[in-house]
Amino acid sequence: MLCELLEERVVMTHVGVVAEVVSPRVATAGALPNTSNTPPQLGPVGALGDDTTDEYRFYPPDRSLARNWVEVLHATREVSFGPFSLKSRGEPRDQGFAYNWARSGATSTEMVQDQLPGLARQVADGQIRYASILIGTNDFLQVLGGVQAGLIPPTAALPTLLKTEVQAGANVATAVSTLLAANPNVRLVVFTLPDVTLSPLARLGANTPQAKLLLAATSQAIQAFNTSISALASANDRVAVADLASATAQAASSPTGTISFGGQTINLLTPGNDYHDFFLADGIHPGTVAQGTIADLFALAIDTKFGAQLFPPTPQEIVRLAQTIQLQAPHGRGPA
Repeated sequence: MLCELLEERVVMTHVGVVAEVVSPRVATAGALPNTSNTPPQLGPVGALGDDTTDEYRFYPPDRSLARNWVEVLHATREVSFGPFSLKSRGEPRDQGFAYNWARSGATSTEMVQDQLPGLARQVADGQIRYASILIGTNDFLQVLGGVQAGLIPPTAALPTLLKTEVQAGANVATAVSTLLAANPNVRLVVFTLPDVTLSPLARLGANTPQAKLLLAATSQAIQAFNTSISALASANDRVAVADLASATAQAASSPTGTISFGGQTINLLTPGNDYHDFFLADGIHPGTVAQGTIADLFALAIDTKFGAQLFPPTPQEIVRLAQTIQLQAPHGRGPA
């Protein structure tokens, strides 16, 4: 099970530190972020990405009832992603943490065009010690949506998927090379992508043989993209890979449609805004517990390859945070 795998990795990473720790800071998870208390050995973190990395609190009605992996790391490990603002800074940075350039709905091409220049400047100025790249989901979702809407003819679906996979891989490679060139001291984490065809929304749409074939082809394209991501990390000692694809695939293989995580049963199949639901009610975005596993993978990646000593949040910490977020909401539905 996913929980057992993560707990094993957490214990191994802590090297003698008791992993069963519930941080008292979790109780203040709904407060505005404090950026002055980052662990000194870690330093500020920057991010490029899409819906998964863009701060959830600004996206009602569903995402605002949860927290994403950036917010989880800030709440449980006091990681700084830069000064925080509730007011828009204008495009492309907008609200949230100053070093988190991820934007909801972004494709990998938009990441290169809109997000990369700003983060590269911050990296060049020495503001960023670590940076993450988690992008590509919307590239593949746009193909699925285009076929479903009739904008992409069925005969063009497979060539479009291949072109999308190649372009997304090239875009991530561009981001990696740009950030590494900006400062010799920066270290990067690149994420493999979860299989979007495993989401409840995609499963609902797989009601014809043609749709099932398209989803299978999309899975293969994502696997090829992930292979290129892993190759980037293995070829450079300043790049680590966070294998989100493997972690989510393991969870999805549960025969019961549930996993045990932090002493709680998490539902993988039915979306909802309770913290026990892996996916939020929109059927596509992961909830706080699922996002907590992404935070865990990031921490594991930098601890393992770079000796960062961030220490991944434990499943119990993640569950405690998810419970707190839900209790803070009006009628217990999410954060105020």
